Amino acid sequence: MTKVLPKSKRKLPPSTAVVTQSNELVSARYALPLGEMRLLFTVISKVQPGDTKLTVYRIPIGEFADFLGVARGSAYTEMKNITKSIVTRYVEIKSPGRLVQTTWVTQAEYIDGTGTVDVQLSESMIPHLLQLKNGNFTQCKLLMLLSFKSQYTLRLYMLLKQKRDHNPYAKTYDFELSDLRKILGVSVEYIPRADKFSKAQEAMELYPEYKVFKRCVLETARKELDTKADIGFNYDEIRHGRPVTALSFRVFAINRPGLLPALAAEEQLHLSLPASTDLDLVTTLLSFVPDQHRAKKGVRATIESAEKQHGFDYVKRNILYSNAHASKNYASYLNGALAIDYGHDWEIEQQQAAKAAETAKTPTVTLLELKALADDICALQRNSKLTNSPELWQQAEVLKAEYTRKREIYDEENTEEEEAS
Repeated sequence: MTKVLPKSKRKLPPSTAVVTQSNELVSARYALPLGEMRLLFTVISKVQPGDTKLTVYRIPIGEFADFLGVARGSAYTEMKNITKSIVTRYVEIKSPGRLVQTTWVTQAEYIDGTGTVDVQLSESMIPHLLQLKNGNFTQCKLLMLLSFKSQYTLRLYMLLKQKRDHNPYAKTYDFELSDLRKILGVSVEYIPRADKFSKAQEAMELYPEYKVFKRCVLETARKELDTKADIGFNYDEIRHGRPVTALSFRVFAINRPGLLPALAAEEQLHLSLPASTDLDLVTTLLSFVPDQHRAKKGVRATIESAEKQHGFDYVKRNILYSNAHASKNYASYLNGALAIDYGHDWEIEQQQAAKAAETAKTPTVTLLELKALADDICALQRNSKLTNSPELWQQAEVLKAEYTRKREIYDEENTEEEEAS
């Protein structure tokens, strides 16, 4: 049995580490277990904005075990299992006029006595990780990604963040249910062996019933983002007849000052970013500026200066505010917004409106729904024991938390009804 470290002893990755991917890679179709996903994004976070080629990325095995809260004594075995599997994992990347089927990693090398693993990413990753321009990329904080306990939370977070970052004024982001299932990796198509050294990807359908997909994927992700992330979501089900065929997501920002743990004083002294990272932040901010103003030197200079003085989030909200309110002379309007922080109250109003919409949705739970949930939990626990599957047991634990929450809602609603009568 794997020994888990107390949280106080876990070593976290640097809070400045960022995972940057092309939008095509964020929307790619793949299925990875949580451990492999965490390793993959830890490796990707080591790719620097100024890199011109992919190199070998060294991961200290003990340090990675600390990220996950796993005892170092079992870390080497667990890491070998993770890398053995991930070198065979396929990803399908769609871009205009082409579809690429490839693997993430070409090899993982262990050298005796070093306590490290050297991971080499596939050359097919080059256009999706290096020299990304024109705002066609999405950035996520590694520390936040590693905090998620479900691979579906991680995928859905990146997908919705990409949509919101690059189209912040859209009221909803819609997905066909079949497409979303493929992106999240619960519906996987068969891919034959590319050569005698590779392995075929078998077809797979997890949570084929929508009610189970909703409970184990959508609701798990929604609750986890609500407590850990800087964005949250609600969604509406779109039906053609009786079945749900599409989902419409409403994404809102969550102002969470305590999102990342406080840094020790000695770590804060070393938080100055290298110049290449500063320039990358400016490039990201420029991606929010309308196309016709993005190339203007004055706009870039204003944004670069404001980012150094006030930080990324301050500048971003004032760019978005200017986009919504500037009728003419955009550069002058943006300059005024950055000087006085016009976007501050506007951002709060958006968050409050989103929160009010969430509060207005009063959930209703039936006794039949509670019974079905209890049956699902018993079935998962029974199958977990029969197949010796910790993943099924983990799914049962997620459903138990859901059952407790819904039971409280049911008891509260029925108590109110009894008092009213």
